[in-house]
Amino acid sequence: MPFGGIVLNMESRLKFTRVSGKSLVLMTALLWLSVSSVYAETYRWKDKDGKVHYGAVVPAEYANQPYDILNKAGMVIDHVEDTSIPEEIRVEKKIQERAPLISQEERERQADRLLVIQYRSEEEIHKALELEIAQLGYDTRIINQSYESANLAIKDQLRQAADQQRANMPINEDQQKGIDKLYARRASDERKRAAMQNRENKIRARYAEDLERYRYLTTPDEDVDEEAPDQQ
Repeated sequence: MPFGGIVLNMESRLKFTRVSGKSLVLMTALLWLSVSSVYAETYRWKDKDGKVHYGAVVPAEYANQPYDILNKAGMVIDHVEDTSIPEEIRVEKKIQERAPLISQEERERQADRLLVIQYRSEEEIHKALELEIAQLGYDTRIINQSYESANLAIKDQLRQAADQQRANMPINEDQQKGIDKLYARRASDERKRAAMQNRENKIRARYAEDLERYRYLTTPDEDVDEEAPDQQ
């Protein structure tokens, strides 16, 4: 073979090698993108024909059907059967179902240590209770003032309505709406008053438990061993 033919043949092989190398890199990149795109998808569902689909979100037309949630490795980490339950509620439920990081016994020991560190005497617990009740009392006074104000306004409106009726003057629509609003406001204040009272009861119960536990933790044991007599 002539020398020129040899050179041409070598150039052709080099070109083929470069082209083949580029193709291999391109095919590898495409394959990686296709695989990574599958693993990047987090939801898996079926359409009406039973065909499986993947995507970042479940389309609205299939949102009421069961679907799977996949992690980045493509493994199913959750299966949603009841789609009527909002996602945030399902997540909260899963968190609650997880095993606690520490045991109940250790949690109680930590609470006891914190209680003894937080208060130096029973008097400090009483003062802390009074302070929290006083802070709660401000909101309670505001609600009570609104309640009493609504009561007085209702009585005044009803008195005016009675006077109008005695004078054969009908109660107009605006007056009736105003009276209805006052009744609704008073009912709302009543609910707020009940909620505040319930909150106060819980605060008092919590401090009562803390006080009882504090006394238990800080009271010396009565069963103290007697000192052994000195040996002669």
